[in-house]
Amino acid sequence: MKKVLFVWVVLLPQMVGILSCEKAKEIVAQQSEDLVITLMTNGRWLVDQFSVSGIDVKNEFEGYEFQFLKDGTVEAIKGTTVTKGTWKANQTNMTIESNFPTGNDTLKKLNYTWYITKSGVSFVEAKVVTNTYLSNMKLVKK
Repeated sequence: MKKVLFVWVVLLPQMVGILSCEKAKEIVAQQSEDLVITLMTNGRWLVDQFSVSGIDVKNEFEGYEFQFLKDGTVEAIKGTTVTKGTWKANQTNMTIESNFPTGNDTLKKLNYTWYITKSGVSFVEAKVVTNTYLSNMKLVKK
């Protein structure tokens, strides 16, 4: 009887506390992920910097605006031309994956998993490292 009382009085509140802590972590993680999605999908983005192996190729992205949508699609808009792609953020790994399967050579430079190196409400800096080159990019909110 003393063991059962011990479990109810001492261990049960601790187990509830642990479960509540895990649930709180899940809630915070979900709210944080929701915030990232809201920041990405609220407004259009421009390429402010883009280099491949140290060579500045930002001018290739002149005129492009990017609209990230909550359904995981992204639109590359240049004038009246819209090229559709997909995107996926992974907050745990600090990455954004993008893919423009029907894109031109410029948009295909985005078809990677980008590692976020710095970010804020109105900018994201990211890089891709492959066996042959290093790409750096900075997106800014329009």
